[in-house]
Amino acid sequence: MRTRRRPSAVSAIRQIIRLTAATVREQRSLHRAARRMPRPVPWDWAKPRLLPLLAGPYLDAGGDEPVRTVMDPGCAVVFGLDLGGAFPLVDAHVAERWECTPDQIRDVAMANLRTRAATIGSAAVTGGTLSGRIVRLVQGKMGWESSLLLVPDELMRLLGADDQVIAAPGRATLISFPIDTPAYVIGDIAVDFERREAWPLMLDPFVLLSGRLHWQVSDGEGDLLD
Repeated sequence: MRTRRRPSAVSAIRQIIRLTAATVREQRSLHRAARRMPRPVPWDWAKPRLLPLLAGPYLDAGGDEPVRTVMDPGCAVVFGLDLGGAFPLVDAHVAERWECTPDQIRDVAMANLRTRAATIGSAAVTGGTLSGRIVRLVQGKMGWESSLLLVPDELMRLLGADDQVIAAPGRATLISFPIDTPAYVIGDIAVDFERREAWPLMLDPFVLLSGRLHWQVSDGEGDLLD
């Protein structure tokens, strides 16, 4: 298996600076958006803004933890209020005040996602070559493009129903690879994209096989099934 070239110290420092700046920008955007919310946030105001988001690595640090659930194809999902690309998460205290169960929040968020996903046109998909491999990207400014994995019919409308491997390095990015792409190539490219993210998702790739989306499909030796 190919080994990853170790970045120079200068490159590593530059990467840290870029990530720190990106994190600060995202935090500032979130704080600005949060200041525009009514307090307390009423359910009628929140309802059309609710969206499901793929959950990245997160450890609760006290206080009210986010409302979380597991959805097909098996990954953890949290719920955010879309404030123009910033997504404050819904926590258990807020859900209790709304008198909403996690299932009710999920149903509303999924209905919103389906409505929004249906408006995305083919222009959102960009083709290209990375590491000598043909790829397609769905990457935009909406901030929730990775959530398309939760609505496979809309995902296939955009990327086609051919067998393929899909990586979600960040909340706003999907990368589609041909099904015969070696696993190490997919891993290298996904990691490169994750390094550019302020909050990478760090999820294993998803696999679309015979029109069905799967997660963590492998042959036990690190290779994706085909």
